[in-house]
Amino acid sequence: MADWQPGQRATDPRARPPLPALPQFPGLRGYAALDRALRELGFRHAADLLRATPASPGGAPAAPPSPGQADEGFRVLDGLWFPGRGTLWRRVDLEYVQRVRDRWGASADPRGETAADLADTLETLLRDDPMGLRRLVLWQLGCRLLDGPGGPTGTSATALGVHSTEAGPLAAAVAADFPAAGPARTAAETINEIWPGPRLREALRVAVDLPAAPADHRLAGLLADLRASGAEADRLMGDALRRERDADPRAAAATWLRAARQAPDDPRARAGLLRAAVRVADGPHRTPAPAVVVEDDGRAVRLTWADREAAPQRRPRVGYQVVRIPGEATDEAVEVPLGDTATAVLDSDVPVGQPLRYAVLPVRRGRIAGTPRVTAPVVLTPEVADARAESVPEGVRLRWRADPSAADIRAVRRNGDPEHPGEPVPCHRDGLTDRPLPPGTYHYEVSCGYPGPDGELVWSAGRRVTAAAHLWPSPVEGLTVRHGDAAGPVRVECRPPARGQGRVVPWTSWPVRPGEDVSELVGRLPRTGGASAELAPPPGTRVRATAVSVLGDRAVSGPSVVIEHPGTVRNLTVHRPGRTHPAVRDRALVTFDWPDPAVLVLVEWEPVGGGPERMRVPRSRYRTERRVEIPVSDGEWRVTVTPLPRPDAVVVATGAAHAVLPAAPSRPWWPWWRRWRALWRT
Repeated sequence: MADWQPGQRATDPRARPPLPALPQFPGLRGYAALDRALRELGFRHAADLLRATPASPGGAPAAPPSPGQADEGFRVLDGLWFPGRGTLWRRVDLEYVQRVRDRWGASADPRGETAADLADTLETLLRDDPMGLRRLVLWQLGCRLLDGPGGPTGTSATALGVHSTEAGPLAAAVAADFPAAGPARTAAETINEIWPGPRLREALRVAVDLPAAPADHRLAGLLADLRASGAEADRLMGDALRRERDADPRAAAATWLRAARQAPDDPRARAGLLRAAVRVADGPHRTPAPAVVVEDDGRAVRLTWADREAAPQRRPRVGYQVVRIPGEATDEAVEVPLGDTATAVLDSDVPVGQPLRYAVLPVRRGRIAGTPRVTAPVVLTPEVADARAESVPEGVRLRWRADPSAADIRAVRRNGDPEHPGEPVPCHRDGLTDRPLPPGTYHYEVSCGYPGPDGELVWSAGRRVTAAAHLWPSPVEGLTVRHGDAAGPVRVECRPPARGQGRVVPWTSWPVRPGEDVSELVGRLPRTGGASAELAPPPGTRVRATAVSVLGDRAVSGPSVVIEHPGTVRNLTVHRPGRTHPAVRDRALVTFDWPDPAVLVLVEWEPVGGGPERMRVPRSRYRTERRVEIPVSDGEWRVTVTPLPRPDAVVVATGAAHAVLPAAPSRPWWPWWRRWRALWRT
């Protein structure tokens, strides 16, 4: 069957006109939101909104239909037409849409305000494109027909409000060439959201799903403009690369800027612009760079710049974007969020030990408005914090707090001469102790090392710490303990130190090792004497005597001795757990009150005329079991419990406790059946 062509005489009686040309995209920015809003109000498409008759403010219909007049639907293939008076058709033009908007705005319908806003959007569409309403309604009808349960048929088109003379051709055209739900339709509905606009590369990616040579003249024009813009951006980037190879950074920066303005979302253009701006900043004719200030804690960078991009009158004001460039990798630049200040930013998430640059890009309407200003390289190496020094015996001690990311710490002692290289001092992560040192003032330089980009450590400039070493007394080298009577007091004497005065004092403070600073106790020590002391701790106690060397208001600890006077073992008892049962005749139970402060006791038991047996019992075990079990025979046993002192203690003797375990009673001699008979009689 031949298709009838306009302007030609039809020779075949079966000839039919060609299928109507349908739009290949809605041609409206914000189509998805408009379509969703129409559906939420109960309208199937935009024609329903324009044909509806909302209630007037008084409650009566705004345009009641004529009596007996049937609804024939609307025409849409040659523009959007609604039925008029009689057999006339009313073209939906700008005046018609304005009246519909006003009618919805004045109606009492709860949908009135939203419907008026949608009609206002349709008015804007009609101003931009006189055939925009036809395009929009045809696109919506195509979607409804193709996605409907029965597919595109004339009956379905009539049900959507299309005039019966156009319903069949419209359904046939939709079935033949309208895009189904999928990437092609999504691309057609979103291309206007992206282009025209600053997202050139994204628009080119979306255009891949659209027809390469569309029959829709508006879509063809849009794609031609899009592809021409992409080609121009590629040409500019090629020119910029050639100027870079010609070692002309300023010309390259200007060309990269044009390319970045042509394709703002192209990462290659942005990276090339930053790369050229870095070379301009390093060149002889550099522009004023932003001021960089490293914060006191060494973990943040404050960037400030002058607002030299003031916009002329009637032009949008220029904003700024700040990026952090790691080393020379401009393609890895990271944007730094701006605060409330338009010409300053604080970057508190700076990687340490890595060379960085900052670039300030002027931006207007989403496009870069000028060549970025780039700072000199910045390397953050935080110094140690809370550094402090104190004098200790024979030297000085430094304390500090290192950054958690520091891989190593080094310290150098300097004598104040800047030409002197200094002497390294062993240190750890939190500080150092430097001794022996003669009295005087010392200067230390503490530096932190951080992993660099090439694997080597990047060292900080160093924090200067001044410390003073003072003259300290010499520690006492030894103690002499004299114990005349085993149960009497103990005399402790110290040898005279090489420097200072030696004293023996009962030590009740924190445990100290020889040579530690105990200057806090100087005020509590006696002013005279004290080189020896007699100590007699009461039973059940322990005392520590420590030698202290004193010189002025400084004191150093020396050796110590522990004197222990164990308590007496009291309430010692020993007995057999049973008298007649043979399973328990071979052991005995020993109980007593534990003699504090002893941690061990020695339990001895010996039979009459035999050798002793011994057992060491720890305090923890006895306090758990509350007894000591020893093996014995039926004879008499003598039990002795003696407190044992600490191995390093001088002991004030304490007597041992004794107890006697009587012999077990003899066993009955009669045979077992007589014992059973006696038990039965009872």
